[in-house]
Amino acid sequence: MKHYFETIDQEVLLSILKKRIKDDELLWLIKTILANHKTQETGKGMPLCNLTSQFFANVYLGELDNFVKHELRAKYYLRYVDDFIILGRNRKLLEEYKMKISGFLKTELKLELHPQKSSIIPLRRGVTLLGFRAFCHFRLLKRSNQKRIEKRLRKFREKLAWGEISREHILLSMAGWDGYAKMGNTYNPRKKIWCKLQAILQAQK
Repeated sequence: MKHYFETIDQEVLLSILKKRIKDDELLWLIKTILANHKTQETGKGMPLCNLTSQFFANVYLGELDNFVKHELRAKYYLRYVDDFIILGRNRKLLEEYKMKISGFLKTELKLELHPQKSSIIPLRRGVTLLGFRAFCHFRLLKRSNQKRIEKRLRKFREKLAWGEISREHILLSMAGWDGYAKMGNTYNPRKKIWCKLQAILQAQK
């Protein structure tokens, strides 16, 4: 989606929630939470780091899930928050899906597909999702993901030199990243990162 969290229509969200929530006080609380968030456009958007936003974001696109599965009857559909993939063998059918989804998003949810990220490509080129480039039989880290972790290492080195961060904190943070990276075929890039980390820690002994 194009600028998903920034463009969620609050009135549309509330109308979706009202289908499932009959408690007026709870609905009032939700409306208050949304209204207290300062947005560029009145009545649009949600705070990125708020836990309720993660939940509401999924509820909002639950409408898209129902449309794709029950109206389009797409067999292979996957969504994670605002990223979604539809697999199929018939390009013409996929183009039809894309056109209908674009129309549904605009009319029902007041959203737009991202023009650069909504494309029909051969599966052999891989699919980008959750920081990985996924192919049929393996997954690779995106280059931007690797650059991001290397930038984090540089910041760790600076903070460690100034005594602004502990070695334990760094190791805990990197262990979390390593657990995530292990979901792909990432032995070599992970080894490279851990070697750099070891050099940083040894230099500050």
